[in-house]
Amino acid sequence: MFEELFNKPKLLGIIGNCNSGKSNTIYHIIETLRKNAEFNLYTYGLKFPTGTQIFSLEELEIITDSIIIIDEAMTLFKLSNAKNKETIENTLRLLNHNNNIILLSILPENGKKFIVSKFNAVIFKKTTIADCINGSVLKRIITQYCGPEKGSTILNLPIDKALIFNGKSYSMLDVEYYPKFDSKSANKPILRQKQSKNIFKRKVI
Repeated sequence: MFEELFNKPKLLGIIGNCNSGKSNTIYHIIETLRKNAEFNLYTYGLKFPTGTQIFSLEELEIITDSIIIIDEAMTLFKLSNAKNKETIENTLRLLNHNNNIILLSILPENGKKFIVSKFNAVIFKKTTIADCINGSVLKRIITQYCGPEKGSTILNLPIDKALIFNGKSYSMLDVEYYPKFDSKSANKPILRQKQSKNIFKRKVI
């Protein structure tokens, strides 16, 4: 299914809450595609870089004939600033014209209508429905889905699953876990078990 998504120039989105496994899903996509194909890969924002890293819009706009994956898209495009709308639209239009496949990773609250409406397909991870912008395409896509994973407040996908909407239909896919790409796996617990203190009384002879 991932191979079908990455078959021609298009704009894709991966949406999910913090710690929902978006980055792991990105690595799964990369590893899956590399099994059967060679391609130019450019990435932004991945904690474990792969392919060629980019760090600016200027670098982004000169890429051609490639797969481009942008994690933390909000920081590169500065989505919180409404004045950047025209700039972002121009950049995305140019990238598509340059024969690229672009995957943007964003949080539900960053799913601005002018971006999400341009997605050819959306990959969902665990998503709080209320965080989606009212009236956005993103919220409509989630609201229309009636699978058992959707409650009244959350699209409660397990971390090893991804829900894909290709513009016409929904499908559920397995996502392999890649511990070597898990930046949180080495985190120490914040609360540690309290060590009991043994008090030894000296014997009186």
